[in-house]
Amino acid sequence: MTKPLNPHYFMNENSTNTELLIQYLDGELHGEELEAIQKMLIENKDLQTELENLAMAKQLTKNYGLKNKISSIHSEMMQERKLKVLPDSSFRKMIFQYSIRVAAILAVLIGMSAAYQYITVTPDKLFTESFHVFSLHETRGVAAEGLKDAYKREDMDEVIRQFNQLKSPQAEDYFLAGNAYLATHQPEKAIEAFNTLQQFNKSVNGHAFNEDAEYYLALSYLANDEPAKAYPIFEKIHGDPNHPYNKDVSSWFLRKVNRLRNR
Repeated sequence: MTKPLNPHYFMNENSTNTELLIQYLDGELHGEELEAIQKMLIENKDLQTELENLAMAKQLTKNYGLKNKISSIHSEMMQERKLKVLPDSSFRKMIFQYSIRVAAILAVLIGMSAAYQYITVTPDKLFTESFHVFSLHETRGVAAEGLKDAYKREDMDEVIRQFNQLKSPQAEDYFLAGNAYLATHQPEKAIEAFNTLQQFNKSVNGHAFNEDAEYYLALSYLANDEPAKAYPIFEKIHGDPNHPYNKDVSSWFLRKVNRLRNR
């Protein structure tokens, strides 16, 4: 039976949780262990950042052939194990030494990968990595049917055409049009649509799509090469654990936006 994870293990600042996170990336966790680490990843921003770094390190390992190096270390260890019978304490020591060597390689990779991503980040690159077209739910909003149908078909040009013909757009119309403008690389018009949505909600004392518009407005500023305007919005989302897009704005993501605005 799989031993349940202790959630407090993840909160221990003296442990990097590297082994468990690698197992998670490799699909080796199941049952209660998998559920526990998934829950902690949602709640713990630092754990999310570490997982992102390990995923980058894993990709670099694949790209630069270090996977073979790590495998050779493992082969050497196993060969030594076959050649002579070692007491359990010696074998545990060998396993520990092997783990330290692998961890050292991963630490270098993580540092190199994080530094490279931090140094080479651009607003367009960060936008591209983060943007995904909003998934429209049937129960939300009162958008014009033609516009909504076009959005469901992912016909963004038609969404924009329908939007421009509306005499009295509603909150959802502005929001879907903003997404359509983003998807068709028109960030200035997306910014206008999301800002108008917020103004519209204020005028009618409404809240429809307000939090969604915040996140996509910040992405629009990134796409428009205005990280200084994006940063305070992302900072607000990051600081609000109840915001629906809180998990999309990690500490590492916020640091990269901060670097962009300070260039």
